[in-house]
Amino acid sequence: MIYSLEKRFLVFLLLPVSFILLIVGVGGFFYARGYLLDQRVESTHVKLEKAAYQINLQLEEKLKLMGLIDKTYGVPNGHITQAFLIQQLVEKEGVRFVDIETIEPSKPEYGRSISDPLDDGETVQGLYTMELCGDFSFCAPIMDPNALDRSLRIVQTIAPNDGKPQGRIVVRISLESFLEPIKQMKLWKGSTAALVTGTGQFLTATDRSFSGRKRLGDNGDSLEKDVLEQIKGKPFGTVFGKGHPPAVVIGFYKIPSMNWYIVLFSQGKVIMAPIVKFLSYYTIAGIIVIGAILMLIRMSTRSVGKSIAEITSAAARVRRGDYTVTLPEDQLDDIGLLYRSFNAMTAGLQERDLIEQTFGRYVDRSVAQELMKRPDALKLGGEIKKVTIMMSDIRDFTVMSEKLQPEEVIKILNRYFARMISVIERYKGIIVDFYGDSILVFFNGVETDVPMRAVDALHCALEMQQEMKSFVKENVELGLPELSMGIGIHTGEVIVGNIGTDTRAKYGIVGANVNLTDRIQYAASGGKVVISEETYNGICGKLSVASEFVVCLKGVEEDKKLYEIAAVDEVCENYENHVKARERGTSPTARA
Repeated sequence: MIYSLEKRFLVFLLLPVSFILLIVGVGGFFYARGYLLDQRVESTHVKLEKAAYQINLQLEEKLKLMGLIDKTYGVPNGHITQAFLIQQLVEKEGVRFVDIETIEPSKPEYGRSISDPLDDGETVQGLYTMELCGDFSFCAPIMDPNALDRSLRIVQTIAPNDGKPQGRIVVRISLESFLEPIKQMKLWKGSTAALVTGTGQFLTATDRSFSGRKRLGDNGDSLEKDVLEQIKGKPFGTVFGKGHPPAVVIGFYKIPSMNWYIVLFSQGKVIMAPIVKFLSYYTIAGIIVIGAILMLIRMSTRSVGKSIAEITSAAARVRRGDYTVTLPEDQLDDIGLLYRSFNAMTAGLQERDLIEQTFGRYVDRSVAQELMKRPDALKLGGEIKKVTIMMSDIRDFTVMSEKLQPEEVIKILNRYFARMISVIERYKGIIVDFYGDSILVFFNGVETDVPMRAVDALHCALEMQQEMKSFVKENVELGLPELSMGIGIHTGEVIVGNIGTDTRAKYGIVGANVNLTDRIQYAASGGKVVISEETYNGICGKLSVASEFVVCLKGVEEDKKLYEIAAVDEVCENYENHVKARERGTSPTARA
């Protein structure tokens, strides 16, 4: 498994690109190779055809002059014309010797009668002899292996109108002169051109290393043997050697007027030099492209990797509880979007953490969010506010807990608190703390309508007593002791705010009225709800008072008049409007 982003880019981007470049390069190489070879073959064919035509033209010029010399034989004063024509013939390129021999039966030539015709296959030392077999056509040449001077000996018999031979014209032409048209082809570097007969005999070549060669294929080269086979049946063609590019490429073309062939030996690497150069350039370009891609991958992944490292580091700090870290939001790409999402997530986590740390686990989330909207809600310290305080306590719980196992006591308390907290949250009470089996709650942490919130507190207390009856019934069914709860409610000024330090704070209330509420709670018997005179006078509505009494509370100098409330019979119209608006979420105080 590849986990590194850079390595993934290398594997899933660089490798496919390299593979595509390789396929394109190989395919392009073979296509260009085939195209170039075809072009070279066609170009070679044209060049050889042109050279063969020029060689044929050279021969025809010489043969025409020989024909003119033949016609002047026996003509009065013909010797003058013959001398002129012979001079013209001698000046032709490659002509080394021109002679007119008179046939005299009594005079032998080379130990024999000159009037006798040349036998087929007769040779003269150092010459290739070709005898005219007809008008401008030649018999097959005969090669003298001991010849030092390679030349063509053309013999034409002079016969007047009576048909009796009276002489012959002998012309010697250097075979190398036939190479001039080939040399003008501008052969490729390292190429060699040769003239061979239809049977494969070497006549001459541009490369001196061929001077000792007699026939195509006499060196055992299979490629030359293939050429020899093709010469026998084709006027022109090209044969490729082995390899890519081929080591040797041989092209041949037949000279029309004789059974001679121009054979061109070329090195494949020279012919294929452009494609080899193309392959080299393509390879270099491919390496540059791959290097550029690699550099772009490194640059891109380094930037992305750096961003991921920043996010990872920031996430680690958030995991340790540091929500002050923020990432730059100036980028407009996906990384910038990720940064902004991370900052939004951090802000949400910070808010949640502040809710949990500042307001504790005992504040309804909607209330906590309302508190969070206030700029001063998170500051240590507080402000004096008039609120309604409620405190509940289970009667004789200490005595009961001494009779039960600790685990059972904890289970009872957890079930008790679960029921009570549910009721308190419905009325948006803010739980300050739990003191054993006691619960301290205040109302008006957010809203400023003190009378209405006092009614909320009273409704909450009465509903808690109803919930307590259900809880007691459940305990009896479980075989647990019966319990009762007393609740005290008081309205007064306290300090509301964050209490504690920078590392640990709680949103709560402090002040004398908190202690007074605790004393009022002690005055309430089990199952009763007792409120102070300040709360009674501040409630907008009609209450069912079970009793009213005056008591001397511990730590309080003056006697306090208290009211035991049985129910809330009626509330002011303003309160009903307030409740309806609160249920709709449009209460002015809820928006404050």
